[in-house]
Amino acid sequence: MFKKILLPLDGSAMSERAIDPAEEMAKGSGAEVLLIKVVPSPLGKAPEAGQAEESKAFAESVNRSKAYLEKIAFRLGGKSVKSRILVPSGEPHAEILSAAHKEDVDCIVMSTHGGSALARALLGSTAEKVVYTTKRPVMLIKPKEVLAAHLDEGEVFAGIPK
Repeated sequence: MFKKILLPLDGSAMSERAIDPAEEMAKGSGAEVLLIKVVPSPLGKAPEAGQAEESKAFAESVNRSKAYLEKIAFRLGGKSVKSRILVPSGEPHAEILSAAHKEDVDCIVMSTHGGSALARALLGSTAEKVVYTTKRPVMLIKPKEVLAAHLDEGEVFAGIPK
């Protein structure tokens, strides 16, 4: 069913909630999981920061991202799930979409961060931008706080006569 699953992560516990579902999907279909963590592009034209310092900070960020994804890849490998890491730089949603296209993934599995409506309106949501821009299937994993705030499906249908 799936050959390649793209799993965007940002290092947060919320984004890591998508690891287990992606792992289960990969185990069930023999798919490869592409782990991606987007590193923000260096400012480039900020002489106040100093070019050398900025380049060093960017390289350190890339190395930390690779090390982070390698730990997750090792964990997946221990469960017989093949994986690869990708660490592009740029805007997260654009790089996720670019990787999905370049790698011709079958599905994107990612977490939502459950931000407020105001935050989404002002800043936009990476998950929202990905969902509305791609034609590929996207599986969104909700944060625990959002899940706890919703009614159970059984509660919704309990009062409806058959």
